[in-house]
Amino acid sequence: MGKIKSKLCNMSLKASFSFYVLIGLLCALLLSAASNGMCQITRKNIHDKYFEQYKDEAGTSGSIISEDGNIAVGEIAVYTKDIISFFSTEDKIAYRIFDILSIIVFPFWFLTCIIITGKLFFSKKLQKPLELLDNAADNIANNTLDFHLVYENDDEMGKLCSSFEKMRIALQENNLEMWRQMEERKRLNAAFSHELRTPLTVLKGQSEMLLKYVPDGKITVEKIIDITGTMKSHIIRLENYVSTMNSLQNLADIEIQKAEVPAAKIKNSMKEHGMMICAGKELIFDDTQFTAGRINVDISVVMQVYENILSNAVRFAQYNITVVLSDDKVFSMSVSDDGRGFTEKELAEATKPFYKSNDNTDNQHFGIGLNICKILCEKHGGYLKLSNNSKGATVRAVF
Repeated sequence: MGKIKSKLCNMSLKASFSFYVLIGLLCALLLSAASNGMCQITRKNIHDKYFEQYKDEAGTSGSIISEDGNIAVGEIAVYTKDIISFFSTEDKIAYRIFDILSIIVFPFWFLTCIIITGKLFFSKKLQKPLELLDNAADNIANNTLDFHLVYENDDEMGKLCSSFEKMRIALQENNLEMWRQMEERKRLNAAFSHELRTPLTVLKGQSEMLLKYVPDGKITVEKIIDITGTMKSHIIRLENYVSTMNSLQNLADIEIQKAEVPAAKIKNSMKEHGMMICAGKELIFDDTQFTAGRINVDISVVMQVYENILSNAVRFAQYNITVVLSDDKVFSMSVSDDGRGFTEKELAEATKPFYKSNDNTDNQHFGIGLNICKILCEKHGGYLKLSNNSKGATVRAVF
């Protein structure tokens, strides 16, 4: 029974409509035939009641005579009066009513069954999904997307509801992404203002000092040179910061262009760049887990991520840095150092833009290196993961 019900529920609208119409016509035919038969039986009962009583008065009996004058076998009754004329007024009315009803029952039952079939088809196949779609449309119009559109039947309406649910999920994800970008923009603006405040304050103070003391000759040349040197260093810092901001903004416009690249080319490039970046510290390069002949990557993105991670590791490493390449299902690189490692807060927030630890006093680094790596890895279809090892910190980039 359950299988039959499930099959009926998952039947297409066209097949379901044909099924409902067929059942409706069969019901209409059976009901019409039954009703007509009841009318005919009732009329016959009324007729027979008077026929038995008045058949002698209604006619006469005789024999059938052939053309040659012979009398045929048997008799025939000839009725000279209509038996209905003997009916009572009430029975005449009833007899005629049932005669009319025997004709009316056909269009009546067919029309009734058509209406009932239509209502059943609508309530069983259309009403629920239409209500779900209507409510979903209202929610979307009101920008309320935290709902789920679920319709179990696997017919056209079920597929429509499924498509509507996919659209809702896409809209929700787009809204969440827009909200995330807006929040990120607010954070960037706040960080931008914070980073500009210090050099601008210094420049303002130094310029006010020059304007106040230089005209009266109350400041030495050495002091002027010292002040202008300080101002120049802060101006350079502002230029670097603006350049960094432009780089961060342009990441959204980067298009990933993957191509088949020989593994040897990647290994050689990484070794060469690694030796230059790690000057003064030992570079341990492990490519034993990288056995593929060619990999499908955007080499420029891979190298940019590699150089950023490696430069970050050099700043914290004490003696050596280890790079491990792997092509187990996906291409990845792990860069480890023997520094202090990540704190719990850094593990959670180090990939956010402009994040700097409390003990980081290097003004030439703005805290966006790992954020850039994270964005590039994700645009490439992978991710960036931070962790600690037995010696220090490890950053793994998956492409």
